[in-house]
Amino acid sequence: MATTLGEHVVTVALTSVDAIIEQYSRKSTPMKRRLYVSLGLIFIVCAIIGVWIPGWPTVSWAVPAAYLFSLSNEKLFRWTLTNRWFGSALFDYYSTGKTLPKHVKTWIIVFITIMSTISIWITDLTGDPGYGQAFIAIVWLIGVWFINSKVKTRT
Repeated sequence: MATTLGEHVVTVALTSVDAIIEQYSRKSTPMKRRLYVSLGLIFIVCAIIGVWIPGWPTVSWAVPAAYLFSLSNEKLFRWTLTNRWFGSALFDYYSTGKTLPKHVKTWIIVFITIMSTISIWITDLTGDPGYGQAFIAIVWLIGVWFINSKVKTRT
């Protein structure tokens, strides 16, 4: 959690699950709660699949699930933060103010670039006149810009 002290930004790590829940948990309308819980459970199923299938991401599915649970169900949000498979990664993410380590951001950008390059190459092989490649390149630029400028970095 970042606090501004004059011109300086001071980062304070949240040290307990209760502090994280107090900071990030929000209330929603009953209709939104049902929607968020349903979507969150779908993400959790995908995360649990990743525990057993090599190459299938786990935390990448658990982060949006935790976010949806933070908006809808405190008990499920607490469960995602304390889960034995991905709870420690989520706890670190939330306790440091929703930040990613620099090396993780670098690898994310590398993988986005590799997959975008492969996608552009494949659309070129299929005979696309250039619209597909241009669209993929624009999405790549937006993704890299977002990771660099909007996702906070921790050291």
